[in-house]
Amino acid sequence: MIYDAIIIGAGTGGMICAAKLALNGNRVLLIEKANHIGGTSYVFKRGGYAFPMGPLSYSFPQRVRDFLEEIGIKKEMGLKRNHFQLITPFLDIIYSQQFESLESELQKAFPEEKGIPVFFAELKKIIADIDDLYLWHPSYMGGGSKKRALARMDAAILKKMQRIEKYARIPSGRILEKYLKDPVLKNLLGSQGSEMPAMSLLNLAIMWNVMCFKGIWFPSWGIHGIHDAIKDVALKHGAEIMLNTPVKEICIENGSVKGVRTAIGEVYESNWVISNADYKKTFMELIHPQDIPEERFLSRIKAVPYTQSEICVYLGIDPKKVDWHRMKSTHLFYRKRLEPKEKTDFESFDDREFEICLWSDNAPGLVPPEKAALILRAGFEYTHFAHFRKGEKVRVSGYKEYKLQMADKLIKTAESILPGLRSAIDIMEVATPLTYRDWGQRYDGSIAGWTWLVKDSQEERLLLETPIENLLMVGMYAASELFLGGFATAMHTGSLASDIVLAQSDSRSR
Repeated sequence: MIYDAIIIGAGTGGMICAAKLALNGNRVLLIEKANHIGGTSYVFKRGGYAFPMGPLSYSFPQRVRDFLEEIGIKKEMGLKRNHFQLITPFLDIIYSQQFESLESELQKAFPEEKGIPVFFAELKKIIADIDDLYLWHPSYMGGGSKKRALARMDAAILKKMQRIEKYARIPSGRILEKYLKDPVLKNLLGSQGSEMPAMSLLNLAIMWNVMCFKGIWFPSWGIHGIHDAIKDVALKHGAEIMLNTPVKEICIENGSVKGVRTAIGEVYESNWVISNADYKKTFMELIHPQDIPEERFLSRIKAVPYTQSEICVYLGIDPKKVDWHRMKSTHLFYRKRLEPKEKTDFESFDDREFEICLWSDNAPGLVPPEKAALILRAGFEYTHFAHFRKGEKVRVSGYKEYKLQMADKLIKTAESILPGLRSAIDIMEVATPLTYRDWGQRYDGSIAGWTWLVKDSQEERLLLETPIENLLMVGMYAASELFLGGFATAMHTGSLASDIVLAQSDSRSR
């Protein structure tokens, strides 16, 4: 049997793509290495608690609803908006509020900063340009939608596109330096935290649009529940889903895909292969270099970095033992000290920003009665843990002890803002960059797509199509910017990839 499409990876983009193709009568095989669907957008269970493997919530809720309705899921879903707080020695603010309120609060906190309203006015103009770019900008489209957008191109749209290209090339720090003086304020507006601004002006506008205008939301089904609903659609319409099945190789002949070979040597043939693995894993591990027709393409994939990984501590706790008075939102970003150091001490969290999420505030039904779930997350480079990795899911001696030692240090610093935390812990689980690599299937444990730093401008923002005929990419890494946030962007790529396949099938059947 030759499938119409084989999809590698049951993450968000792969799931949407599989369901939409199956719904439209295609023979679909979805192959997943793990024992569950959803990729890192799912949950795992420990001692009566269910914890999230990756994203805690998502933005652009109406777009998510649109993608679900596109595959026939119309069941009502409640949404809870998440808010975000930053506490440093010089600032305590909820920054997920409306722009007008945020601007007013910052002006009171920094009365000498006359450039605040000018900066906000400029940022609003940029957000107005990028707010709905997925509806009109050809570089964020694929297949027929891209052709229609190109056909509608006029002088006004072209000027708008040129402005977006300019935003992508400008470091956000340059604009902040132009209008503001206080480093605490510049860091907040440039990173939504205490770190120095490093991203492009385009990515900064995307972040503030998500944070203050679109909002970040948790669905009543849970993000894992959304994937369960998508799976039901795929199976109902005949898609096959194979779990616990690693793909070893994408089979290519004369520059075109022919199928895939699994780790145990089974070959499945197909007209299309759609990879929900990330770009580096797909082209550096699943394809022979001689099968990639453009050497520059592979060189660029190797050279452009991904975002870093993290250490994540999952805690099941007795909330009555914790003093919560300083935590005023579901997500708190905390930095105990701001003293600059010549070199970051990765084994101390006192001088670093990290996230504290009261997960059970979103999902009280996923914890035991009268209990709570707390998640601590701190950015971490993969290289710091790499020497502990002997092979896939194989660690050298001392790894468990070291990660528990690091978790204990993170908890100790978190207790500065949440007194009583250590005594409240019932259970604990720890994920490291190695976890994200081997269980999450992320190259070097990356968690948030391609680098958000300013990089060379490129014509295409969506990276679905590849130099190999009938090989498409979906998921968070199939976009150079997370213009809808990670979850909705992954859905967007999955939907567009299915459109490309369906359009070619329609043209052949005529």
